[in-house]
Amino acid sequence: MLNAAGRGEECVAQVCALLDRTTEIKALQSLSSALKFELIERDHAETVVAFDANVLLRMSKHSKCDDIVDYLRSQFSGQLILPGQVIQEFWNNQFLGVDSISSAVQKKFKDLSDTIGDFDERFGDYSERFRKLIGEFDDEYGYIFDDNTARKTKLFVDLLLEKARVPFVSRSLIAASAEVRKRTKTPPGFKDGGDGDFFVWADLLLGLAELKKDGVAYRRVTLVTLDKKIDWSRGGIPHPILSAEVHAISGAEFETITLESLAKRLVG
Repeated sequence: MLNAAGRGEECVAQVCALLDRTTEIKALQSLSSALKFELIERDHAETVVAFDANVLLRMSKHSKCDDIVDYLRSQFSGQLILPGQVIQEFWNNQFLGVDSISSAVQKKFKDLSDTIGDFDERFGDYSERFRKLIGEFDDEYGYIFDDNTARKTKLFVDLLLEKARVPFVSRSLIAASAEVRKRTKTPPGFKDGGDGDFFVWADLLLGLAELKKDGVAYRRVTLVTLDKKIDWSRGGIPHPILSAEVHAISGAEFETITLESLAKRLVG
């Protein structure tokens, strides 16, 4: 019988083989399913829910954040996965980056708008347009200044700390696969400059393999993400290759949904 370390190594090897196509995937069957994409309802107990980096920050903005966290903590009977790469993506690119950029850009736009508006009434139209643009910018990034952002973000993170599996695949083992998959436009991540999405995906696959190896039964994998690029999904339908890889590693079906869709499913 394999010990925990042995089982972990076996799962990593399974993921590496899949990413490198040493393991066969049913790509054509997956394509056929995507063309008539239909998912039957599944009990929460049969579901694994994973979270992308953009959801960690947006969760604090959602009006039902507290209800979602409470439901996931007390009533959700499925499994939660937070791919390890998501933690890095959240801190590096989402939280700190958006905070500093938002603060600086918003201030500069406001100063420019006020200056133009005060300089000459002929430029009043431009001033109004600047103010409208500032409003749109604030709608998109203003949550970073919300007093409740830190509290609600920590609330969600504490839930994940309590209930989520956080897998990391050895980067040195899959670095070559990342390069090859980028060149061959294998999802996810070929629409991005870096390899972050690929590592998020590899970590998710490892988490699924570990659950399977531990004897956890599940039939659906749900990735909650705000990313709408075609290397993840098209019109809400996940890329067939991603679905095929999830099925190969776990036998489960795969879907991507938005945070709003998750809220409707859990708390209405």
